[in-house]
Amino acid sequence: MTTEKRRIESRAPTRIDLAGGTLDIWPLYLFLKQPLTLNLGIDLFAEARIEEFEAPSETSDQSGEVVLKSEDQGTEERMTWDSLDRFSPPPSLILHWKLLREFTQKRIATGFHDPRISFRMVTKARSPAGAGLGGSSALSVAMIGALASWARSTSDGKATIDPLQEGESFIDIVRDIETTVIQVPAGLQDYYGAMFGGLQSLRWNPGKHERDWLPGGILAGLEHRLLLFYSGQSRNSGINNWALFKSFIDKQGDVRNQFERIAEATRALETALIARDWEKAGHAIAQEWEVRRGLAQGISTPEIDQAFEIARSEGAPAGKICGAGGGGCFFVFVPSGDPELKARITKKITATGVRALPFRAVARGLEVKVTRA
Repeated sequence: MTTEKRRIESRAPTRIDLAGGTLDIWPLYLFLKQPLTLNLGIDLFAEARIEEFEAPSETSDQSGEVVLKSEDQGTEERMTWDSLDRFSPPPSLILHWKLLREFTQKRIATGFHDPRISFRMVTKARSPAGAGLGGSSALSVAMIGALASWARSTSDGKATIDPLQEGESFIDIVRDIETTVIQVPAGLQDYYGAMFGGLQSLRWNPGKHERDWLPGGILAGLEHRLLLFYSGQSRNSGINNWALFKSFIDKQGDVRNQFERIAEATRALETALIARDWEKAGHAIAQEWEVRRGLAQGISTPEIDQAFEIARSEGAPAGKICGAGGGGCFFVFVPSGDPELKARITKKITATGVRALPFRAVARGLEVKVTRA
């Protein structure tokens, strides 16, 4: 019988990218004037749970069991500490495995690691797969929060990380590790959304980025005016972003000018939100989407175009696909926030087979809790 030693639970929000996506990929933002991204943390959380157990044997050379499990993917793999480095995980657990290896080395370096203690990490993503809500990055941040706390655990088992003080340094780690998984350059905004939550304004500067939260009253007003939907069509945001990345670097067509127009629309949205001018905010969102959907074929889909046409016919002209497009989630912005209008739009769009995703905005990002049995 094994005995539970410690339990670490973490969760990180996903995000709705309001405007300025793809501008967050290095080095694209270095070629743009005042690149800016705006996103909103929402409560479709990614969760990670770590449990420690004593190995069945007290023999000094006993290697504890390591269990990695993804509940939403229905995948579980088992290994031992002494086989960790040579283990070959399935695709659904490769990020779990790479992050665990990284923080196992940090734990060994601090002298806390006891290979006789068994370990289990279980994750769950509440966002649909391929939804464009930054779910994989939120999952990475949830895991890094739990693993970083595990790696620095002291005898009282209370050590956790402080996202506000340490978040950006951990973003650097998770960005690099996730890039080795997706095999294309990773954008930054998803990590910031998961690490810090709230309604964020992210300015991509050489050397150091600027991050601000817009006031809470704006967050609540924005939440009241957004409808979120899932088309049911999963897509790979990394692949779509890579195509745009190559077009930008190769200076194909008018791509660089289109990116400048996206940045301009995003700045206009920030100005409108700060002024709480919801009509101008809707205009800026519509402007950003009009430019973005022309960047490449396949960013939108017939189902999503139909949904936007329904919203426009009801008097809500602004909306945008979440993430890099090609399916997944999209939102409709209703400047008036009128409940009856929102209900009517939702009813008509869901009648086409699209799924509504209720959500709440969240003002905080990564949260980690450590307990002992």
